Amino acid sequence: MPLPPLREELDLMPGPAMPDGQPSWTLHDPVRQLFFRIDWPTFEILKRWGQGSEADVAQQICEDTTLHVDAQDIATVAQFLTQHQLIRPQGPEDLARMTQTWHKQQGTWWSWLMHHYLFFRIPLWRPDSWLDRWLPVANWFISRPFRYLSALALALGLWQLGRQWDTFSHALVDTFNWSGLMAYGLAIVGVKFVHELGHAFSAKRQGCRVPTMGLAFLVMWPVAYTDTNEAWRLTDRWGRLRIATAGIATELCIGIWALLAWGWLPDGDWRSAALV
Repeated sequence: MPLPPLREELDLMPGPAMPDGQPSWTLHDPVRQLFFRIDWPTFEILKRWGQGSEADVAQQICEDTTLHVDAQDIATVAQFLTQHQLIRPQGPEDLARMTQTWHKQQGTWWSWLMHHYLFFRIPLWRPDSWLDRWLPVANWFISRPFRYLSALALALGLWQLGRQWDTFSHALVDTFNWSGLMAYGLAIVGVKFVHELGHAFSAKRQGCRVPTMGLAFLVMWPVAYTDTNEAWRLTDRWGRLRIATAGIATELCIGIWALLAWGWLPDGDWRSAALV
């Protein structure tokens, strides 16, 4: 029997090297925005998919490469593709099987409630086109001159902090009241929003699409999130690391310049804002 056809919109792209040194590839489902990391044997199987039966494909791989696969390996990959709905449905039986799989994934009402109680996301913004427009401005904040300026600001801010430590510690204690806690809450919301923009702009610099930003709830606790799943496309592990750490770097940068501002500003609302 010939192998069932794959869905036409799937993408297959090079992936990063695995820990043992062998190459990997990434299979992308753009409809559901899912990524699957596959190894060399699976790549060779998909490369020859549709060129005959399981035995035919296995024989071609054994003749063309140093790999040794058999029909059972092809059947395992076919099962994986079917399980993750990467096969194009061919008739009523396939549609019925996909419907049955969907109902099975939904589970019972209490399992659905438990899963969505533990974690669910609410997308609030589709920022991709906006990020494209503002990317040239954001790029300045990772330029070498800005990094040198931030290093200088950190040194001056720490120097000012050392000279005014008593003032800083007393001002910090004075914020431990209801109005101070409210100010901290507003500051955290603002900083976390810029934190997520750091992730988003870093992903855009790496050529990734950022489809959504919004709120995720972890056991009903709200946290901001940015969809950077397209980092799976990157073969450079340092590129993925830059996207992952961009939020922390953004917050540290805000802290550096706020510290410098607090040391130089006169007493008043602006200095209190810099302290928070």
